[in-house]
Formats: sequence, C-alpha cells, structure tokens
Amino acid sequence: GRFLVAVEQGEGGGSSEVLPDLLKELVAGLKFPKSMRWGEGDFRFPRPIRWILALFGEEILDLEIAGVRAGRESSGHRYLSSGPVKVSSPESYESALESAKVIVDQEKRKEAIIRGVEEACESHRMKPLMDEEVLREVVQLVEWPGVVLGHFPERYLELPREVLVHAIETHQRYFPVEDEKGKLGAAFVTVHNGDEDYQDTIRRGHERVLHARLEDAAFFYKEDAKTSLRDSKEKLSRVVFKAELGSMEEKNERLAVLVQWLGEKVQWDKPVIERAARAAKLAKCDLVSHMVNEFPDLQGVMGRIYAENEGEDENVARALEEQYRPRFTGDELPASGEGALLSMAEKLDNLASSFGLGHVPTGSEDPYGLRRQVVGLISVVSEKGIPLDLLEGVQVAAGLLEKEAHGFSWSEDSASEFKNFVIGREKVSLQEKGYRYDLVEAVITDGWRTPLMAERRIEAMSRARESGLLEKLYTGYERCYNLSRKHEGTAVEAPLLVEPTEKEMYESLKTAEGKVRDALSREAFGEALEEMSVLAPVIDRLFDDVLIMCEEEDIRENRLSLIKRTTELFMEIAEFNKMAWD
Repeated sequence: GRFLVAVEQGEGGGSSEVLPDLLKELVAGLKFPKSMRWGEGDFRFPRPIRWILALFGEEILDLEIAGVRAGRESSGHRYLSSGPVKVSSPESYESALESAKVIVDQEKRKEAIIRGVEEACESHRMKPLMDEEVLREVVQLVEWPGVVLGHFPERYLELPREVLVHAIETHQRYFPVEDEKGKLGAAFVTVHNGDEDYQDTIRRGHERVLHARLEDAAFFYKEDAKTSLRDSKEKLSRVVFKAELGSMEEKNERLAVLVQWLGEKVQWDKPVIERAARAAKLAKCDLVSHMVNEFPDLQGVMGRIYAENEGEDENVARALEEQYRPRFTGDELPASGEGALLSMAEKLDNLASSFGLGHVPTGSEDPYGLRRQVVGLISVVSEKGIPLDLLEGVQVAAGLLEKEAHGFSWSEDSASEFKNFVIGREKVSLQEKGYRYDLVEAVITDGWRTPLMAERRIEAMSRARESGLLEKLYTGYERCYNLSRKHEGTAVEAPLLVEPTEKEMYESLKTAEGKVRDALSREAFGEALEEMSVLAPVIDRLFDDVLIMCEEEDIRENRLSLIKRTTELFMEIAEFNKMAWD
C-alpha cells in the first residue's frame, strides 16, 4: 500500500514549562502492589498525597497532582519536628529536612544506624550481628534513627540459635548480639524512630514485644519435642502438596525413590544413597511441627534440629536442611552428598509436578518459584560436578507422579515447555558467569540436558577461542558449510575420489571422526577440538586444489557429500554456525 509520512518540528520550551507535564506523567506511572483512591478523584497512590515540593532553582513549578498544588514546603519528622519546612532551593533540601529531624540520604541513614548499633554494643563488650537484608529494611523504616540495646531472659538462650536469630531478625527487625567468643547473648539492638528522651520507655516496649515472641517459640519448641519426626509422618497424609497431586506423605515417598535413582545414576557410594533415602522419608515431617507453622521460613532448619535431637545420623539431619538449598541466587549449596541428592530430587519433583499440570511461568509471573527451582538445580549439578541429564531426571519424577493415579499426566507439550524454560535459565546462568553469548548459543540447544557438560564444553571452546584455535576451525567449517548446506548428503564413495587431495581429505576425516567421537565420549572437549584442528589445513588444500562443483555430476555429488560429512562432524562438537566474530 501507500504510506504518508510527515515530519513535524516544534520549538522547544523552557524547563519550567516542560517539567510539570513530565513530572505528573512520572508520578502517575509509578506502580505499586497496593494503592488506594481518596476523596472524589480517580487518582491512585499508596497513601493520600498531602503536599508536593517541586522546585526548579528557586522557582515553584506550576504542577498539580490529585488536587494538590506544588509549593516550596515539605514536612519533617512526624513527632520530632516543629511543623512544615520551607525549602528555598534544591541545594538546601537535605539540610532543611535534617533540621526537621529527617535524614534524606539513605547512605547517611545507614551509616548512622551502623555507628549507633556498634556504639551500643561496645559498652557491653558485645558484637552486633547485622544481616544485610534486615539492615536494608531498617534503613527504610526510620527517618531519624535512634538506637537502644534491650535484654531478654537468659532462659530463652536454651532455644536453638537459628530460632532465636530468626525471631529477633525476621519477626522484629532487631539485631542479635554475641560475645567475643561468638556465643549468642541475651540481648538485642533495635533502631527506633522516636524521641531520645524516652529511650527507657522505648526499650521496655521492645523488650515486652520480643519476650512474647520468644515465649511462643519456647512453648512450640517444647510441644514439638513430644512428637518425633518419625511419628509426624502420619500427619503428613493430611497435608496437601497440590490439590491434583496428593499429600506430602506421598511426596516423601517419591523423594525416597528419586534419590535412590539419582544416586545410582551418578554412581555415588551406597551408604550415601541410603542415608539420602532415609532423609527423604523424613524430608517434609517438620512441616507439621508447631515451630514451622509459626515460623515458616525455618522449614528444613527445624527438620535438621529435631533430627539431631532424636539421634539421627548427622548426614541425614543435615540433608533435611540442605534439601531447600540454594534458596536464592548466591545462596550456599548443599555441602553433603546426601543433601545434594535430596536437593535435586526435591527440585525435580516440583518441576515435574508444575510443568505436568501446565503451570508454566509467563512474563514476570512465577507463583510456584520455578525459575528459582531450575536455577537452583543447575547450580547444584554444575558446581558439585554432577553429570545429571535434566530431561531424564524430570521424566523419571513425572513417571512417579503418574503412578499415583491422581490424574497427573506428562505430555510432549510438558517436555517441550520444560526444555524451553530450562534453556532460557541456562543461557542466563552461563552468561552471568562471563561466557560469550555466541558460545553459549552454539552449545546450549543440544547440550542443555546436561548443564555440567554444557559448561565444560563452553569452557573448552572459550580457551580455544583465546588461543586462536577456534577461529582456525571456524574458517574450515564455514567453507564446508557454505557450499554443502543445501546438499542432503549421501555416503561418500571412495572409488569416486579421483584427486590426491580429496583422497587425503577422506582418510583424514575418517581418522578425525574416530578420535573426535572418542574424545567426546570421554567429555574431553578440548581434546576433541584439537583433533578437529588436524583437518583445518587439509580442508584448505581441498578447496585450493580441487574444484568441488565440477561438471561431472557423480563426482560433484560425492565431493559435496565429503564436505557435508565434515560439516556434520563439526556440529557434533557445537553449532559453529551460531558463532560470531568481531
């Protein structure tokens, strides 16, 4: 069709003329998990807008949002400031707010908090445990940070360290403390946003709140001790894993079978496999404990603690905690073989169940945390040196689910969705490790099923690229590929090889095929590339000395089959056609 194109040029406006519309659009475009409307308008924001400070130099911008006009006033601390604060210019903004008891700069607030917490501990010869995530959240909770050190009854130190730290950090956003020997102390540090004149009142309030939390924890811990993990298995039959997939008790049984299969597949020692299977039978038992019901983030941790208390083998107990590792990017991996087996089984079962039911992440939506599961699985097999075939593993897990007759079914679509999803995660993981995108692309399509081997292949190719070997190989591949890509390829007939160079090429190719395939079977990828390099000068001589596209049809087709077969040998190592050269 026809198209009409117009180029319109307009005069630019001054900053004070352009900024109001831009700022209004910017504020309206902010997205929040929860927002509200107020008054009679339709504007949505997390809270009603009370004032707008908008200055360009010393000039107030002509800006109105949600019925509120911009001015040069802001507000300081809700309780500690004396009222509205006038800001004369952007340069004076921070100092004006600081005079009203608000530290605007987050880094300054963070430094003030760290300094205050450390000073509070020094006088008691204590050291604070400052978790980075808790600290980051506390920085956002206060405007004018004050610090107090509180105490709790020493009897609560009888609780496991993990329980105490979790209650203090995660539930209360306090900082635990320990002595010079690393022993947890019966004290905590909290950062408040109140008046320094009421430090004692603030301290007593926080102590009462933490006392109640720790009293609950002590009660739950005592109650859980009345029932062993083994006896808790019966309760698991009433805990649903997923509506379509039965109970947690059934999941435990699947995990036990899976770790047995995994252990035999990767040829680990029989005692390790047996202990991992024992751990699998107990894997989800702590989910029915009072403690995990109150503190869900301690699942696995409490399983390990209760197993230790009951005299289970230390490797079995440790595996109960390590089954969930890594929980996030950069988290610790399972340290034990038993933990690695149970971690892999846990993730394979979760992935098989979700993809079999069609619960595939779309866009940013990932309600079952499948990205985390796949990345965790890839990390375990790669970092622990486990040559696991992910597709085979997830299909074994799916087969166990199908046997339970809950209507679950693993289809070709399930396998295809799983493949595409894993390839996407592997690409990101490998590129984050610093590998070139084109080398990742050249290997991942065929190599995705075994992440350990894919990474080792890419590592070998990276070294070959640095040494110049890969470019040398690529040149030979490209010459063969360009000429033979449309040729279907047939068996090479030795009697039709008439030129000395093409005979040499045929013999060299046969030798290289045996050596390259032998090296690949041993996962010696660098050796396979070296064996291919022997062909490079022969390929060059073939194209220099022999006319591939000669007039005799049978000879021409035979020569095309020869270079087609050469191309296919290159492709057994990697998809050379996906490589890029600067």
